[in-house]
Amino acid sequence: MSEKKSVQDERAEKYCPEKIYYSDNHAEVYCYRKDTSTELIEKILSYLKEKVPEPLQTAADVGCGSGQSTVILAPYFKQVHGLDVSPAQIKQAEATRSLPNVSYAACPAEELPFSEGSVQLITAATSLHWFKVDLFLADVRRVLSNNGVLAVYGYMSMKPDFGDLEVEAQLGQLYDEYFEKLEPYHVSTSIQMMKNKYKDVNFPFEEVVRCPDVRCRFEGRLVDIVNYVSTFSGFQKFKLTDNKSAEECIGAFRKRLYEIGSSFKRSPEDTIVLYRDYQLILCRKTNA
Repeated sequence: MSEKKSVQDERAEKYCPEKIYYSDNHAEVYCYRKDTSTELIEKILSYLKEKVPEPLQTAADVGCGSGQSTVILAPYFKQVHGLDVSPAQIKQAEATRSLPNVSYAACPAEELPFSEGSVQLITAATSLHWFKVDLFLADVRRVLSNNGVLAVYGYMSMKPDFGDLEVEAQLGQLYDEYFEKLEPYHVSTSIQMMKNKYKDVNFPFEEVVRCPDVRCRFEGRLVDIVNYVSTFSGFQKFKLTDNKSAEECIGAFRKRLYEIGSSFKRSPEDTIVLYRDYQLILCRKTNA
């Protein structure tokens, strides 16, 4: 006999039925992802503080996964909430990214657990494509304070910065080939939303500022890139469907990436400069 579903499970499946996202294994894999760049957060906060005075009180990171985009907010707010529809992701966040002023909770993005006008900043980091967007944006308007900000951002790749345009083009092709092989296995049908830089999303706010291709650099390793591409939901579903072919796919990606690194005399474990190009949308609610 199957166990009776909890109310939490029923709510989760109502909004995000893709089961792969709920597994403990998938939550552990997400820990390979790097924390959001401080440079990006400071850009978001600069926009927020144009009309919201300090001290800043409350922020919420929706679709927080294992907390990489949540803890980065902690130095700036009295209280930060990380929310995710997956209890497994929340469990991982609590285990690996716990701070005194950060709390985590499992709940759908479309039913935010806040009173009207009580949150100054809401972030959705590489997660909007998982949500029922219209319902999410409507609830964001409900809970944002006057002059509060929604920051939606995401990135599709993490690459080494070797300062060579020809090599950058080769890396772009490498990612394109990898994405093409994952195409049949994408878990969220809305992934194209992020690929299109959210151009087709109607954000119902008085102020909407689009900041495409915000490049943020940080230290990392080539092995971190391989770990990152292994976190893609499409790859995880590929593994469940055809593990041998999936391993061959990521093996080919790894081999070519390491060959490029070797041409610059960099090993997979050497510390080098990496970068991510974020797509950032800043939305301000001015009509409370």
